[in-house]
Amino acid sequence: MKKRIKPMLIGVATSIFAAASHAEPPEAPKLYISTNGPQVSFYWDEVSKADNYILIASNLDDGSPFGQFDLGAGTRLNAPLPEGSGFFVSIRAENADGNSNFSIPHSLVVPSISTAAPSIEQVIQNYARNVILNTYSDLAEQTKILRAAIIELQFEKTDKNLYKAQNAWRNARLPWEQSEAFVFGPVDTNELDPALDSWPINATDIQNIVKSDTPLTTKAVSTFDPTLKGFHVIEYLLFGSNSNKAASELTDRELAYLIAAASVLSNDAQALVDAWNPNDGNYLSVFSQAGAGSTAYPSQTAALQEMLIGMIGIADEVANGKLGRPLTQQDANFIESRFSANSRSDFMNNIRGLLNVYTGNYMLSEGPGLDALVKSVNPALDEAIRDQIEKSIAAIYAIPQPFSESIINNRAQVQAAVDEVKALLSILIDKLLPLVPAV
Repeated sequence: MKKRIKPMLIGVATSIFAAASHAEPPEAPKLYISTNGPQVSFYWDEVSKADNYILIASNLDDGSPFGQFDLGAGTRLNAPLPEGSGFFVSIRAENADGNSNFSIPHSLVVPSISTAAPSIEQVIQNYARNVILNTYSDLAEQTKILRAAIIELQFEKTDKNLYKAQNAWRNARLPWEQSEAFVFGPVDTNELDPALDSWPINATDIQNIVKSDTPLTTKAVSTFDPTLKGFHVIEYLLFGSNSNKAASELTDRELAYLIAAASVLSNDAQALVDAWNPNDGNYLSVFSQAGAGSTAYPSQTAALQEMLIGMIGIADEVANGKLGRPLTQQDANFIESRFSANSRSDFMNNIRGLLNVYTGNYMLSEGPGLDALVKSVNPALDEAIRDQIEKSIAAIYAIPQPFSESIINNRAQVQAAVDEVKALLSILIDKLLPLVPAV
């Protein structure tokens, strides 16, 4: 009997420790802040397995505590703060297994309301430098982190490392989805958009490659059809078809495919940065010199229209494509990022990218935006656009997770989000676009 009890106890202990090894505190969220005079908006992406978020602030002058705020499970906060005040602000995520670290503190200085409108030239230049180049730079950095996490997973194939790689994938999605508000220039002409983010993909084709003897080097994968590389191939291999992949299920061929695909993704993201970099491809100059020698943009109006077309395009894609098509077709195969259940976050970040274009801000880098031009001629329209952006994000967030189930079981909430984003689209087309020649 004793000989049987010992293995039994070992088995029980092993299962307990195995269960404990899956218990992970959440990762630290990434905090974003935008300001509109004294009105300050804080937002952060949902962190996997987080149940609650805590915001902490201290005074900028001396670091003394200002306050700690329990934000529940929400992902945004809007608050009026005193003009000219300054704070260090961080956020952390919590769950039953513990707390994440606080995010890197951001310094926030609440600006005063300015009545002076910037020049169109300033808005165009800030958009190219502050929004586009910064977003692409963040994308390149996050894809490098993703590649490193996958390499670590190959060396030590544990569920903890798989979880880290999955979170790195989600983190890289954020700047990419925000960049979809400006899919022009090198991302289009160099065919980097499909290489990075083709959807839908064919799982059967991916499995056929895994089972074949096709070389899975970076050079070989870079030549694959766009549907066989990029974000969603990596997503499928990391998360599995039902979002429940375990590290033990990863084969050597899948890991080789993952590393090569992540390397290609990182290289393509870096190519975007290089194409806009003033010291390299310098498309930044092509756009920034609109109306002053640019062959692609002979007038400043042409550049402003490019900005608005990007905003309109992503609003249309979210309303009618990403949200609307799966709902009307009742087909989860049309749902982007469904393997990771990251769809709702993707859609919110698409609208946040639109907001970045409108305000001229990216993360804590601020500058003159379209909003200042609009406010100078039609303050009510500026308020309406901002309000509808917030309503659109809130309606998307209100869709219960996972989105793939909500298109069947929560159709009203999905339709409400479609309606709000369509309302935003109408404002952009009917009210903002005709204003361009006047600003």
